Amino acid sequence: MTAYPSQSELLNCLTTIASTAGDTTKLPFRVDVIPLNGKPPMYSVMIKSPAKDLLRRQIGTILGRGFALGATSFMLSGSEAISLVGKKQDD
Repeated sequence: MTAYPSQSELLNCLTTIASTAGDTTKLPFRVDVIPLNGKPPMYSVMIKSPAKDLLRRQIGTILGRGFALGATSFMLSGSEAISLVGKKQDD
C-alpha cells in the first residue's frame, strides 16, 4: 500500500479488531483524518466502546506502543495507520 488509508479503511480495520476481541458495539470507534499540508495525514481515533481498556491494549500490541491509561482518544501517524491496516489485511 503506497497511499495512506482513508477514514473508512481505518475505521473498518479498527472495527474488525474490536469484533475479534469480542466487542459487540455497533460503532466502537470514531476516526477523523487530519490532512497536513505537504506531510502525511494524522488520524484522530476516539474509542466509543465501553471496552476501552481492552481495545487500547489490542491496538497497542499491534502497533508496539502503549497508550495513556484511561485515554478515550489518541492520534495515529500516517505510518501507524498504514501498519495497522496492513497487519489486519495480512490476517
